[in-house]
Order: sequence, then C-alpha cells, then structure tokens
Amino acid sequence: MVTVLKWFTILALLITLTASSQEKLDEVWVCVRWQWAGDVFNRKVYCVEWVKKDCSKRLYKDLCKLGV
Repeated sequence: MVTVLKWFTILALLITLTASSQEKLDEVWVCVRWQWAGDVFNRKVYCVEWVKKDCSKRLYKDLCKLGV
C-alpha cells in the first residue's frame, strides 16, 4: 500500500513539473528596438531593448516565437 502511495506522489509531481515546464517553453525574448553601428560599408545591428513575450494563448505559436 505504501509503494502505491509513493508512485502516485511521484506521478503527481511529474505531471506538475511537466505542466510548469510547458508554460516556460511558450515564453520567448523578442528584440523590439535595435540600433545600427558602424560605417556605411560595415554596418552591424545591435538589440537595444528585449521584451519577454508570452505565446501560450496564441493560435500560431511558432510565428509568435519568431517575433511576428
């Protein structure tokens, strides 16, 4: 009886951890402001401001994660 209770507890913990890790997978960092640096022929782009975006309630999560 004790082993069944242990397995049930372990299963409940695994389900909880899986659900919480799934929420973290739907959050991405997106660059919302950037700045150019360098001369005309050798320009580079640097991100100035990053924002955490929640894609959990979006229909197309892949597009949301790309910053669209």
